[in-house]
Amino acid sequence: MVYLSAVLLLLYSTCVLSDEGLLTPCKVDDTACLSKTTQQFLEKTSQGIPEYDIKAIDPLIIDNLDIEIGDDLQTVLHYKNLTITGLKNQQFSDMKMDTNAKSVVLQTRADLNIVGDVTVELGKMQKSFSGTYTLKGTALGTSSYGYSFRTDDKGVEHYEVGPETISCQTVNEPEVTLGPELRQAIDQDEILKEKKEKFKRKELQKLVFCKMVEKAYVTVVHNIRAAAKILPKSAFLEGV
Repeated sequence: MVYLSAVLLLLYSTCVLSDEGLLTPCKVDDTACLSKTTQQFLEKTSQGIPEYDIKAIDPLIIDNLDIEIGDDLQTVLHYKNLTITGLKNQQFSDMKMDTNAKSVVLQTRADLNIVGDVTVELGKMQKSFSGTYTLKGTALGTSSYGYSFRTDDKGVEHYEVGPETISCQTVNEPEVTLGPELRQAIDQDEILKEKKEKFKRKELQKLVFCKMVEKAYVTVVHNIRAAAKILPKSAFLEGV
């Protein structure tokens, strides 16, 4: 029974990773095709394919993320167990490919919901407050990376995706909800009463949201890199 399950899983994975199943080859300037194939790739890989090192992105779990605010209270936000949903529904926004420099700039738009736990550490006061955290927002995530070509032992040519640089731009004002225990702790602290408006500032909320988006997009690019190791170069783009 275990052997049969393994065989079925292998057949399923091979089918998913076939040229027609995972991607639709596009011309670099065919926006409609690029949009379709991007969504196709995200939907078919959203649950992950472990045997090909393709990781689940919806939901995407971030175990921990620390964000330094850089204020006079030496505030650090420690996030744990962040669960991000919505990455599989990213919408293609733009792609620029320089075949001479062998570089790609890929941008997608994502409507994301994020839930988790946060500890607000006030280093200067040697205090911390913990509670639950929810964030909802829309971002444009931009991934820039170089690429090269390699030929495997069967004579098949593949893309090899280099290290990425990721940036984020918020589309709207993120909606942040603090759990009641955290909100109460902040409201009752004498010093934080004067500072709590700072935690509500749009700039801070956008900063936090984008740090989370950038962390999430690392996995998105990882999956592109993993797929490139398996699929032939011809499965991605035409005429390159």
